[in-house]
Amino acid sequence: MHIPAVARKILTSLRGRGELDVNAPWQTPFSDQTSPADIYYCFRLILGRSPNQEEWKGHSAHAWNTRLDDVVMSYVNSLEFARRKNELSSRGWGEDLFQKQFPGFSIYVRESDAAVGRAVRSGAYEPHVTAVFQKHLKPGMHVLDIGANIGFFTMLSASLVAPAGSVMAIEPNAENVKLVELSRRANGFEQVTVVQAAAGRELGLLVLNTAYSNGTTAALSDDAAQLADATTVACLRLDDIVPADRPIGFIKIDVEGAEYNALLGASGLIRRCHPVIVSEFSPGLMRGISGVDAREYLQFVLDFGYRVSVIEPRGTLTDCGLDTNKVMRAYEKCGGDHIDILFE
Repeated sequence: MHIPAVARKILTSLRGRGELDVNAPWQTPFSDQTSPADIYYCFRLILGRSPNQEEWKGHSAHAWNTRLDDVVMSYVNSLEFARRKNELSSRGWGEDLFQKQFPGFSIYVRESDAAVGRAVRSGAYEPHVTAVFQKHLKPGMHVLDIGANIGFFTMLSASLVAPAGSVMAIEPNAENVKLVELSRRANGFEQVTVVQAAAGRELGLLVLNTAYSNGTTAALSDDAAQLADATTVACLRLDDIVPADRPIGFIKIDVEGAEYNALLGASGLIRRCHPVIVSEFSPGLMRGISGVDAREYLQFVLDFGYRVSVIEPRGTLTDCGLDTNKVMRAYEKCGGDHIDILFE
């Protein structure tokens, strides 16, 4: 077996210091002090290479007088490892990526995404909602996709509004955002802007909990250990980030129970533009996420001067007017955890 010269020097230096028995490594005494071998294997395992002669003198000087954890962290936090980690991650992503073609656009999905990706790849993702987009969106319109997920409705919207229009995709999940941006580039959709944040009622931070590509947001915990272990995301008010002179004509919102929070932060925009709004409606999540019950959410939007319809699974609309009870009956009848509704 070929052993690099630097490795031979390391092994020589370890004689008499409890050399590793590869057949019984558990018998080797553990020390929290760094050995030359530890430093060599930081290069090999973390950086993916052997040290060169010029850098070895400085790095090996840490042997025997520096804690192992401190040395390991210096390599893990290095720019070189950050680049290597990105390269290794992209290999896994490449194996899981699939580009699905639809009329007018393509979209990247992850085959392991049981929540949305597999349905999109099958070619049958929410056709009843897609029909609403195709009916209402025209070239030159401006769209907000709140809770863009992996970007199916972002790309559909961009294909319908054309370069003269615009689509702003708001999505807090970093893994989803990568897919949205990949799809945007693949389609050459310069009219799409991707914002990595949650839409909410005030500027700040939220905790994001995910299941595949779906996710829910919550307020930060007061418990230090829970907060330290949480995935935090930025929360922005749509009234703060959408240009005041942009006439938003269409909003799609699907944020797993946070719809009230998101639209509360867009009150000025809604009042000014009165866009068509397609909303997922999940009464079971609304109270815990937004702090209001489902009827309060419906009434909140209706008070802007809207009427509401239920988007039926076959794409037809059931007009409910101002009757929130009729919407609730449709939800109770559906047998699922949500329905889709249209405010006009």
